[in-house]
Amino acid sequence: MDFFFFLGVPEAEVTWFRNKIKLAPPHHPHEGSLLLTDVSSSDQGLYSCRAANLHGQLTESTQLLILDPPQVPTQLEDIRALLSATGPNLPSVLASPLGTQLVLNPGNSALIGCPIQGQPTPNITWFHGGQPVANATGLTYHILAEGQILQIANLSGGAQGGFSCLAQNEAGTFTQKTSLVIQDYWWSVDRWATCSASCGHRGVQQPRLRCLLNSTEVSPTHCAGKVRPAVQPIACNRRDCPSRWMVTSWSACTRSCGGGVQTRRVTCQKLKASGISTPVPNDMCIQLAKRPVDTQACNQQLCVEWAFSSWGQCNGPCIGPHLAVQHRQVFCQTRDGITLLSEQCSALPRPVSTQNCWSEACSVHWRVSLWTLCTATCGNYGFQSRRVECVHVRTNKAVPEHLCSWGPRPANWQRCNITPCENIECRDTTRYCEKVKQLKLCQLSQYKSRCCGTCGKA
Repeated sequence: MDFFFFLGVPEAEVTWFRNKIKLAPPHHPHEGSLLLTDVSSSDQGLYSCRAANLHGQLTESTQLLILDPPQVPTQLEDIRALLSATGPNLPSVLASPLGTQLVLNPGNSALIGCPIQGQPTPNITWFHGGQPVANATGLTYHILAEGQILQIANLSGGAQGGFSCLAQNEAGTFTQKTSLVIQDYWWSVDRWATCSASCGHRGVQQPRLRCLLNSTEVSPTHCAGKVRPAVQPIACNRRDCPSRWMVTSWSACTRSCGGGVQTRRVTCQKLKASGISTPVPNDMCIQLAKRPVDTQACNQQLCVEWAFSSWGQCNGPCIGPHLAVQHRQVFCQTRDGITLLSEQCSALPRPVSTQNCWSEACSVHWRVSLWTLCTATCGNYGFQSRRVECVHVRTNKAVPEHLCSWGPRPANWQRCNITPCENIECRDTTRYCEKVKQLKLCQLSQYKSRCCGTCGKA
């Protein structure tokens, strides 16, 4: 590339500058012109030449622009770092000339990067389905990082499909593309369910519904909003069965204990595909399986029972008027009279071993006498007593008290005349004061106050 400059008389000295920095002489080898070879982006800038002689100087400038058409950068680390910084937890994909793909769940957000370089910096326009994203319906988006990143929010069915970024500058255009695929939940009918029977007329295969997400089975709750396919049972294995032994239920045991016998019917039969079972010779079943037994022992346990002795005398403790307790022995034995542990009769209801009975000795009650006179007419120390005894109802004679223990024993003493002494004169308030004086108890305050008259005498 040549830059020419016309010189004056006398011949002017020419000096070249790029971005106001003086260039070395080899850049302008002849007649003041500047020759640039193998031009690259590093040569871009503002070029100035200054011509000077005795009569003055003149400076002219020109701008050199290096055009570089849009293209994919050789290193993609910068755009990947930009995607990571924009949405650290968001799925992302880089568009490319051949196209890329990103599979997403419904409701996700995603970032699409457009890696591009060129000179001057290309302008980037985003398209969805062949039209600018600004005209796309049902699409929530943001254009970030000077057009290098397209953010799609809340992905739905309308957001999936092809996206492309068109980069253009004065040197040309360049298109890269990608597609977003929204994986959805859907019902799948599993036709390989196990048949309910291997032969006969009742075999059915119930197709199983599975909820899938990207060919992976998930919880059926995710497919709740999807139309559930109608499935019908499918007949399967409707063919004649091999001959086999058929048995009835066991009969009741001939004995309830001590060893009995029960029987059942055993026949060789063949079940047809029509559902009809027909008897066939036993030889046809013996070849396939051993004949089941038709007799077996049952109820081998011993025949046991509860046995008991006669009731004992009615001489236990009295539990009420005329009532006492009597006892008997209860034990487990065989029907042959052999005594066993009680546990071996535990399945049978156990008879009682005690009961109430009428007893003449328990015809008793508590008898009380009248209260004695109170020991004081006032104060806090008066008390009175009475006689309490257990007596027979018929003879009215005293008997041991334990025979009346079934009822509460009445009190045989109580406090009385618990009132303040209003008269302040010194007098005795109990009839035992002479004894108090004889026993020399007057020095104790409780006796001195109650026997004030007697204890005050010399």
